[in-house]
Amino acid sequence: MLGLWMLGVAITSDCIKSSPNDMPHPNPDDSLLLIRCPSCGQRFKVGEDLRERTVECGGCEHRFRIDDEVIVRGRKFYPGERSAPALNRFQRVPLSGGESLIGAQPIRYGNMPDPAVIEPVSPQRIMAGAVGVAGIVLMALFLMFGGASGGLLDGMGTSNRLVMAGFASLLGVFLLYYANPKARFKALAVGLSLSAGLMAVPFFFKTGSAPLPTRGDSISGGTVNLKKEEATDVVDSSITALRSRIGTGPLVSEMEKYSLSGSGKRAVGMWLRDLNERNKHLVRDYIVRVAEADSTTHLYPRDGGDYLLVVTGTGKSLQELAELSAPLGQAKEIYPEISVVEVVVNNENFIEGTMEKLSNKEDPAFYDLNKRELESIELGRVKRAVQRLADAEPKIYRTDITRKLIGLLGEEGVDFKGAVCKALAVWSERPGPASAAALKEVRRLLAANQPVPPEIVSLIVLEKNAEIVPILDELWYKNPMTWESLYGDLGQPIESTVIKRFGETTGSVRYSAIRLLGRTGGADSLPVLASAGGGSDPELKVLLEQARRSITGRLGQ
Repeated sequence: MLGLWMLGVAITSDCIKSSPNDMPHPNPDDSLLLIRCPSCGQRFKVGEDLRERTVECGGCEHRFRIDDEVIVRGRKFYPGERSAPALNRFQRVPLSGGESLIGAQPIRYGNMPDPAVIEPVSPQRIMAGAVGVAGIVLMALFLMFGGASGGLLDGMGTSNRLVMAGFASLLGVFLLYYANPKARFKALAVGLSLSAGLMAVPFFFKTGSAPLPTRGDSISGGTVNLKKEEATDVVDSSITALRSRIGTGPLVSEMEKYSLSGSGKRAVGMWLRDLNERNKHLVRDYIVRVAEADSTTHLYPRDGGDYLLVVTGTGKSLQELAELSAPLGQAKEIYPEISVVEVVVNNENFIEGTMEKLSNKEDPAFYDLNKRELESIELGRVKRAVQRLADAEPKIYRTDITRKLIGLLGEEGVDFKGAVCKALAVWSERPGPASAAALKEVRRLLAANQPVPPEIVSLIVLEKNAEIVPILDELWYKNPMTWESLYGDLGQPIESTVIKRFGETTGSVRYSAIRLLGRTGGADSLPVLASAGGGSDPELKVLLEQARRSITGRLGQ
C-alpha cells in the first residue's frame, strides 16, 4: 500500500507543478501510459512524465524503471473501428457538431478533384491517341496516292472518298478526346483541325475519281445489209464499247510511251476472262517469262473477275502472244485495233494431278498427266514432270513430249535445263533438233560467262553434233578432268583439234591429250606422240606407250 501511496503522491505533485493556464485535455486517458509490473504482472496507468524514472509496484513492492519494456502497447485500430468521441479528430471532413466537441472553428474542405486529372495518363490512352493521329494521317496518304492508275481507289468517286475521310475523322477525334482527360478541349480542337484537313484532301487529289466503265453487252453482228458509212459507224461504236468494257486507259498510256522511246519494243494487252485471283500472279510471271517482257507488266482488275494484263517491253506480236497463251486456256479473239488479245482462262489448268498417278509408270495415265504437266505455267510442276519423264521409257506421246522439252531449252526463265537435256537424251526420236537447241543454249551461256551444265553438252555429244568440237575443246583445255570423258566420246572428229592444241599442253592437260589421242587418234597422231618423248617422267612414258599401242591396234599394225 505504501508503494501505491507514493505513486499517487508523485502523480499529484506532477499535476500541481503543471501550469494553471494549461488547457485540460479533452480525453485525459489519452496522456497516460499503461505499464505492467515485470514481477507480478499488475497493470497501472501513470503520467507521461514518469517515463525513464524508477517506481515501486503497489502489489509486490518491486521497483522497476519505466521504459519500453514495461509499457503495454495497445492494438492498432483505424478510424471508424471504435465508437469513441476521441476518434473524431481523424475525420477528413468534420462531422456536424464538431465545434461543440473540439471547441474550435471546423476546417472547410473543397470538392474532391477528378481522379483522371491528378492521376498519370495510362498507356491505353497514349496508344489511343497515337492510333487516332496515325489513322488520320494514313487515310490522308491513302486518299492522295491510292487513286493512281490500277490503285485501290482507281474509279472511286469523290463522294465515296469523302465517306472514307469522314469515318476516319470521327474515329480519330474520338480517340484523341479519350486520350487527353486533362485537356479535353485542346484535344478536340486538334482533332477537328486534322479532320478538316483530311476532309479537304478528296477535293484537291482527284486522280482516278472518274468511275470506271462497266461491262456491257457486246454488239452482235446481224444480217442486215448496211451502207458503208453505217457499217463503219457500227464498227467504231463496237470498238468504243470494247474499249470501255475492257478499260484500256493504262494500255494506251504504255503504248504512247513506247512509241516515243523508239526502242523497238511495244506494249500489248491481254484481256484475261474468268481468271481466279489466286492465279493472277502465276499468270503474270508466265507471260513475262515467255513473252520476254519487262517486269513492269501489270494486272488491272475489271468487273466480273476479268483482268487486263498490260504486257510492257515485249517484242512479240499479237498472234505470237495468242499462241503463247495456250497453257492458260483458249485465245478467243484478237483485236488489232486496240492491241488486245482476249483469252478465256481455264483455271483447272493450274491444278496439279495426284502424285500417285504422276509417279506410277505402270498407270495408263502416267504419260498423259506428265505431258500436261509440261504445259503448266508453274515451273516447279514442269521441273518435277521433266525429272519423272527422264526415268521413264518413251512409249507414247514421244513427239509431243520431245517438242515441249526442246521448247523448254529456249526459255530463259528455266533454271533446270540440265534435267531437260537428260530427259531429251531419252525421248529425242532423231538427232538434230534437240542437239541444235542444246548447242544454242551452250553458246548463250558462254557469251554470258555462265557455267555450262555437263548434261547439255552430253546431249550434243550423244547426237554426234560436230559443231560442239571447238566449244568442247575450249572447255576441256580449261578443265580437262571434267570434260575429258565427253570430249573423247565424240571420237575421231576431235583428232585434228587435239593435235593442234598438243603443243600448248603441259602437265595434267598433256596427260589428258595423250589419253584422248590414244582413244580417238589415228596415223596422224603417231608422229605427235613420238615427238613428245617422255624424258625422265615415268608416268608420261607409260601414257605414251599405251597410246601408241592403242592406235597401232586400231590401225592393224
